[in-house]
Amino acid sequence: MPRRLFAAIAVSAFLALMLSLVPNTGWKRTDVPTFQASRPIHLSEQNALDLFTSMTTHYNIKRIKWDNPSLYVDLAVKPSDNVELSHVYQDFYSLTHELFTLTDNVKQVYFRVLEERDTPKESRLLVAIESNGTDADAFDKPLETQMDVEQYVRDSFPVRIDPYFYERISP
Repeated sequence: MPRRLFAAIAVSAFLALMLSLVPNTGWKRTDVPTFQASRPIHLSEQNALDLFTSMTTHYNIKRIKWDNPSLYVDLAVKPSDNVELSHVYQDFYSLTHELFTLTDNVKQVYFRVLEERDTPKESRLLVAIESNGTDADAFDKPLETQMDVEQYVRDSFPVRIDPYFYERISP
């Protein structure tokens, strides 16, 4: 009995030594997040809010509207808030990147930044940017790897900036 136990220990130690000598450069090791979606999300009115709870923006999301296959996203700022155009571009790029990456049925994203007034139903458009499904390839890179997001968004997408933005809100 002790001979067999000793032989089993020797064989397992020998196998462990041999496996440790095998080069692992040819093996690709990719870490997969535990809670990663296995397939794209099919966006609907029921799950649109759930998708946006995981996304962060510099300014508050006032409204999202799903009109298959278009998604309308409105961010709200107060007249006293200091709004930076670079943050608006970063929010647009990161939201649109996530929407085109995580969903399979979003074809257009309409993004607006509105100045919210105290009186109800009164808001003023500051910045509007739109992206079509044909632009989905433009969002292959995450925000962190994009060098100059502001210049890239201005050159690649239709951007409308109200002159009032420069007069009242922008620093």
